[in-house]
Amino acid sequence: MFSVLLAAALAQGQNPAGPAQRYRLEVKTLQELDQTSNGGTKSANGLTTVALISVAMTDSAGGQLARITVDSMVLNPVGAIVEELKRRPGAAQDARGAWVRVYIARGKIQGGVQLSDSTNPALGAIVQSVAVLFPGIRRGAKVGDNWADTSHINNASGSRHVTGEVVAAWKVVGSEGDALVLDGTSTSRTKTDDASSGQAMTLVGGSKERVVIPPSGLARRASIETSNDMTMTSPKLTAPMPARTTGSLTLTPLP
Repeated sequence: MFSVLLAAALAQGQNPAGPAQRYRLEVKTLQELDQTSNGGTKSANGLTTVALISVAMTDSAGGQLARITVDSMVLNPVGAIVEELKRRPGAAQDARGAWVRVYIARGKIQGGVQLSDSTNPALGAIVQSVAVLFPGIRRGAKVGDNWADTSHINNASGSRHVTGEVVAAWKVVGSEGDALVLDGTSTSRTKTDDASSGQAMTLVGGSKERVVIPPSGLARRASIETSNDMTMTSPKLTAPMPARTTGSLTLTPLP
């Protein structure tokens, strides 16, 4: 779908919608895995990504194309992530100049994202920033408004089947100039079953966030904290294996 939207946008031409906005992006992720019930050990793996990014918007095809370009990046891995990054030792350096592109219509993300280099794992943090830059707040929202949205998940691919539900709630708690200040929370529960391997994974998560964003346009700054508890079962495991993942994302404007 995104390729169709992008092709239509490019075919109809693009007009810059103002100067690029620059941000400092910091994304932290830590996973704690407990394999003691299966004869293993406890481990902690994590990654902190700090990047300077530029976001350029162009008007096109009834919406806008957003292009998020990496100006610089630093990676700080922990645990097994250290070894994983040795497979791509120049991941942070290679990310410089790379971009993520997404189509926006009526303030909401349409379709998926396009990456200039889909082989570089360091761009995962940039992809995460897309939903924060464009949270898709309700049109006409004003201080005191609140609302909730529920999304149902039911996807199948090959032998894998994913079901679940995500509930997101927003409240406009104030304003800063022409921008609104929103507090948000979300809860999610998903289950993934793999018929071929017999594996099953249940994920229960939540998040809280604050976003400052004008009625139209991209977020000016944001902060998010997330936590997810996972339980995995498998014929190869003697007992369910638990894991916990925590994370945060901070988006700070730069002059």
